[in-house]
Amino acid sequence: MATVRLSEQAAAVWAKTGGPDAWLPLSQHMLDSLHVAGALFDHWVARAVKDRWSRSGLTIDTSRIIAMLLAGVHDVGKCSPAFVAQSEPLAQRARNAGLPCKHLDEIREDRKALPHSLISQNALRSWLIAHGVDVDIAMAYASVIGGHHGRPVTKESLLEARRRPDGVGRAPWAEVRDELLTWIARESGFDRLLEEGLPDLPLPVLVELSGFVIVADWLASNTQLFPLRARESDGQPEADMTRRVHFAWDEIGMPPAWEPPVVEEDSATFFRRRFFPDSPTAAPHPVQAAALELARTVDIGLMFIETVTGGGKTEAALGAAELVAARRGSQGILVALPTQATTNAMFGRVTTWLERLPEAPPEVGAWALTLGHGKSALNPEYARLSKLVSDFDRRLTQSGDISMIHEEVTDGGPHLCNAVVHQWFLSAKRRLLANFSVVTIDQLLMAALQRKHLMLAHVALSGKVVIIDEAHASDDFMNIYLDSVLSWLGAYEAPVIVLSATLTNERRAAMMRAYSRQRSAEIDAIVPDPRDYPLITVVPRTEGSAITSTVVPDQSRARSVNWSWHPTHLDTLVGSISGALEGRGCALVVRNTVKDAQATAQALAVAGLPVKLNHAGFLAVDRAGNDEELRYLFGKESDGERPDFAVVVATQVVEQSLDVDFDVLFTDTAPIDLLIQRIGRLHRHGRHRPPHLQAAHCHVLADIDPLGVPRPTAGSVAVYADHLLLRTIATLSEHGSTIQLPGDVSPLVAKALGPDPVGPPSWQGELTSAAGEHRISIAKQRAKAKTWCIQAWQRSDERSHLGDWLRTEDAGDYTEIQMGAAVRDTNPSVEVIVVPTTPDGTAALRPPWLGLNADHPDILDTSTSPSDDLAREIASWTVRLPGRLTPRWKPESVDHVIAAIDALPTTKRWAWRRHRLLKGELLLPMQQTEEGSTTLTTQIAVSGQSHLLRYSPQRGLEVIADELQPGH
Repeated sequence: MATVRLSEQAAAVWAKTGGPDAWLPLSQHMLDSLHVAGALFDHWVARAVKDRWSRSGLTIDTSRIIAMLLAGVHDVGKCSPAFVAQSEPLAQRARNAGLPCKHLDEIREDRKALPHSLISQNALRSWLIAHGVDVDIAMAYASVIGGHHGRPVTKESLLEARRRPDGVGRAPWAEVRDELLTWIARESGFDRLLEEGLPDLPLPVLVELSGFVIVADWLASNTQLFPLRARESDGQPEADMTRRVHFAWDEIGMPPAWEPPVVEEDSATFFRRRFFPDSPTAAPHPVQAAALELARTVDIGLMFIETVTGGGKTEAALGAAELVAARRGSQGILVALPTQATTNAMFGRVTTWLERLPEAPPEVGAWALTLGHGKSALNPEYARLSKLVSDFDRRLTQSGDISMIHEEVTDGGPHLCNAVVHQWFLSAKRRLLANFSVVTIDQLLMAALQRKHLMLAHVALSGKVVIIDEAHASDDFMNIYLDSVLSWLGAYEAPVIVLSATLTNERRAAMMRAYSRQRSAEIDAIVPDPRDYPLITVVPRTEGSAITSTVVPDQSRARSVNWSWHPTHLDTLVGSISGALEGRGCALVVRNTVKDAQATAQALAVAGLPVKLNHAGFLAVDRAGNDEELRYLFGKESDGERPDFAVVVATQVVEQSLDVDFDVLFTDTAPIDLLIQRIGRLHRHGRHRPPHLQAAHCHVLADIDPLGVPRPTAGSVAVYADHLLLRTIATLSEHGSTIQLPGDVSPLVAKALGPDPVGPPSWQGELTSAAGEHRISIAKQRAKAKTWCIQAWQRSDERSHLGDWLRTEDAGDYTEIQMGAAVRDTNPSVEVIVVPTTPDGTAALRPPWLGLNADHPDILDTSTSPSDDLAREIASWTVRLPGRLTPRWKPESVDHVIAAIDALPTTKRWAWRRHRLLKGELLLPMQQTEEGSTTLTTQIAVSGQSHLLRYSPQRGLEVIADELQPGH
C-alpha cells in the first residue's frame, strides 16, 4: 500500500510523546495500527472466526478491510484541541500549521469530558454518513472505535461532545479528521467497500472487532516495537512501511491460531499417542471412544460428557477438542475448572498433552500457554515455563540475535517446547488471548461481568474450543453468569464441551437453551430417562442437524458401594474408623467444615491412629504439599508407596481436586451430587485391598432423631442449608443400602435434585418449608447476579451498537480479586500472608517446617526488598482467615479485619510491602510458641473482640479463643 503526502495540518498532530525530544505523529500511529491489524488478521485471527464472519455476509477480504480500517482510525479523535493541548510544545506545532488550539488551562473541563475515543467515534460516524452510509450502520461501526479504551461511549457522552466545540475542534479540525479518515480508507481498501455498500454487522461481530482493535492498539502503541521520532522530524508517515512492520511483528512473536491438522489415524491410535504413548495396548474407554467418534462425525456446537468420577472425561474432552479444532480451524482451547487446586492439577495434564501434539510448524515455534487464577505465579510448572522463556529471551539478547521465541533455532541454540508462557499474555486482561488457557471457572464467568475491557475476553473466547469441567460445581448464582457466557459462545459458534459426573437433567437443558436459545422448543421436547448414564449429549452447530443423546454402556467402570447411616458423635466415629480398619487399610473421612475436620483429626491422633489432615485452612505452600503427598500415597500409581494403615481427614477439597483412592469412606451428609463425588474416591482404582475391605462401604454421618429422620451436623446445615440435605436424606433412605456405579448415579441425582416430591408423608411439611426457603434464597442470588451480568445474546436481539451492550457506568476497572468475588456468591473472607517470627516477634523467619533452602536464609531481612524468588516464596504463605472473623451477617467485618492487620506496627515499615508480588497483600506476623517450634500464634483485635489464632503445619489455621475486650 503506497502512502500519500498529507497536508501540513494533518502532519502536525501528535499521538504520543517521549519526553521533550521525541514524538510520534498521529498519522504514523494510524498507519502502524492499520498494518498491525492486517498482520493480526492474517496470522492470529482463527479460521473458525473468519469462516463465521463470511457466513454473516462478509467475505474474508471484506472482514480484513473492515478490521484494518477500524484499527487504523481508532485514534483519529486525538486530532482535537482537547487532546493536543496536553503537550504545549506540540500544541504550538499544530497552531503553527494553522490549527487553532487553546491552552490546556482554558479547556481543562473539555479535556475531562471529551476522551479522544468519544471524538473518534463521532468523527467516524459523521464521515460514514457523509459518504452515504445508513445512520444506524454508521453508529454501529463507529461504536467499535469508541470502545477502544475498554468502555463503549454512552449516548449522554455523545451529546456532551456537541456542547463543547472548543474541545472537539471546529471546522479546521473536522477537516483534518476527515482527511485522515479518507486517507486510511484508501490505504486499507475501505473506499471500495463504501462504493459497494457496507454490510450491517451483528452485535457479536461488533464485540469481536472491538476486542480486536484493542489488541491492535496495544501492540501498535508499544514504542519499543514502533519507535518514536525526534521532535525536529516532520509528521509525514513513512513511505515504506515494510521494514518497520516486519521488525515489529518479528519482535512481538505473536503466536498464530492453533488450527491443528486433521487427524487421519483411527481413534484408538490417536488416543494412545496423545495420552498413553508408552503403553502399546492402551485403548479408550467406551465413553472416550464414543466422544471421539462424535467429534469426528458431528459438527459440534455444545457437547456434554457425563460419566462417573475417574471415568476419563478429561482425556475424552481434550481428544474431542483437538478433533473439533482441526475441523473448524480453532484458535486454541480454554479449560475452566472450579478451584485453584483442580486448575493446577489440570495445568500439568494439559502441558503433558501439549507435548504430545504434532510439532508446531517451523514458522510458529510454540503456541502461547497461560494458567489463569490469582495464584498462578506460585504454580511450580507455570513458574518453570515462564522462567524458561525469560532465560531464552535473555540469551538471545546477549547473543545479539533478534529472533523471537517462536522461531525455529539451529542445533545447539536455545530451544522451547510446543507451548510456552509467552510474556505478553501474563497480564490478567490478556491471559485468555493465549492459544491455550487453563483457568478457574471465574475467569470464564467474567466474560459476562459488566467491566472494563470485557470485549477482550470475548475476542479471546470466540475462536476457541471451551471445556467446562465439573460443571455441576457452579451454584445458582454462578449459573446466571455461566448461562450468559454460553449464550455468547453460541453466538460465536464456539464449540463447548461440558464435563460432569452428576449434572441434573434440568441444568443440562438450561445450559442447552442458553447456548442455543432458538432451539428451545426442541430442547424442551427432550425427556431423558434418568437411567441414561453414562451419557453424551450433542447440540450440533447447525439447526439442520438434530440434538442427539447417546447412552454409552460402560461395564469397565462398574462397581457396587454399600452405604449406611452413622452417628456423628466423635468418640463413636473414632471407634468405628478404628474397627473398620482393624489395623490395615486406608480410610477417608470427609467433614463439611474445617473446624469439624480439625477436631476429627485430633481425636483420631489421640486414639493412636496414623492420621493426615487436609483442608483449605493451610498456607498455600502447605496445601500444595498436602495435595501432592495425598496423590503420591493414595493416587492411581501409588501402589509402591501406599501405606498399609492410614486415615485421611479432609474437607470438600478432596471432592474434585484429587485423584485419590481409599478402602473405606466416612462422610458428612452432603447434597447427593457432592456425595457421589466423594463416593468416587472409594475403590476408585483396581488394586489389592485388605480382605475385610474388599467390599466398598460408605458411612454417611447423621443422627437418627426420635421420629426416625436422619439429622446432619449443624456444620453441614450451615454450609448447605436444609433443602438439599433433606432431599438427599430422603432419596438415600428410599433407595436401599447399595449404590450401583454408574447405573444409579443419574437416577439418584434426578430424584434428589429434581422437582418431584420425595420422602415419606410425615416428612413433607419440613421438606416443603425447606423448599420455600431455598426458592427465596435462589431468587435473591439470581437477582444479585443479574445486577452485574451482561444481557444474554439471542437472535431476536435488537441491540445494534456497543453502547447498548455494556453499561458504561457499571463497567469498572476492577482488580482480579474484585472480579472473582463478583461472580461467586461466597462468604466474605480475608486472605493474609502468614510470616513466622521468633517468640519475641523481633525477627521474621522462613516457616521452619519447610526445610533448608540454600538460596534463602532462615532469618529474613524485612528492611530491604526481597528478591523475586524470595518474594514468590513469601507469597506462597497465604491463607484465608477463618470465617468466624468475617461472618456473612456482618459484612463490615471484612473492612475492620483488613484495617486491623494493615495497621499492625510490626509490619508498617517492612520493605516487603513495596515488592510487586507482595504489594497490597496483608502481612500477618505469627510468633513461634517457643524457639524452634512449628506452632505459631497471634492475636487480632477487631471491633472490640480479640481473636487468638494458632497455625501449625499439622492442623492448619484455627481460632482457639474469642474474647471481648474491656469496655465492650
